[in-house]
Amino acid sequence: MQLFATRLLALACGWLFCFSVWAFPEQFSATYTLTIGNITIGQAKWSLASTGAGKYRYDAVTFPKGPLSLFYKSHRSEHSEWRYENGRIRPLQYRYNRGGKKDRKARIVFDWKAGTQGGGIAINTVNEETWRMPVPSDVLDKNVYVLALMRDLARGRRDFEYRIADGGNIKVYRFSFLGEESLDTKLGPKKTLMVKRIRESVTRETTFWCAPALHYLPVKVVHREKDGTVITLRIDEFGQGQPE
Repeated sequence: MQLFATRLLALACGWLFCFSVWAFPEQFSATYTLTIGNITIGQAKWSLASTGAGKYRYDAVTFPKGPLSLFYKSHRSEHSEWRYENGRIRPLQYRYNRGGKKDRKARIVFDWKAGTQGGGIAINTVNEETWRMPVPSDVLDKNVYVLALMRDLARGRRDFEYRIADGGNIKVYRFSFLGEESLDTKLGPKKTLMVKRIRESVTRETTFWCAPALHYLPVKVVHREKDGTVITLRIDEFGQGQPE
């Protein structure tokens, strides 16, 4: 449960140019609160900014907060550098840092000139150990798949899957459209599209509520763990100015 809580914080740990391409702003920031029941356990901030020359940086920073923060002490950050190319997100570099009882650092550099048949090579470094693996042309990192989900919802798609470079392997994240629902949020009432991640394990499930008015940004995420624990992520603030 604690591992997913930190991941959801980071998920709680994305967008782009003109409407005809993405319908996303070039920059944004959003903050979220993470709860178990009515108890706050953490807070997160997502932000996107242009770094010039058609490249972007997407950050997800998380930290514990509230009465249960003594049990969720790890601070986590994920940073993705990428560019928009041929209608898709192309990752350039992914960095992960976790501080707390168990520090961990990971980095993936995507070399798109070294691969074959349009693919590339991912150079993985975890705690100073480095290895290389081939990746397909449509691969994403663990951070930016949320941006791809938003982009595809904006394009009218309702069922999708993404190949993710994760832990030295290529994993497939699959999603299915569930329907529409109106939510009351701290930003006011929002119409949302519900999308569920399809997992092999039926005892774990994750559902996203994505708001068209906010470029299909998730305004709520609910995850049910194997032991029945329900973890909820809710949006607090959203802005399209330059992230701080």
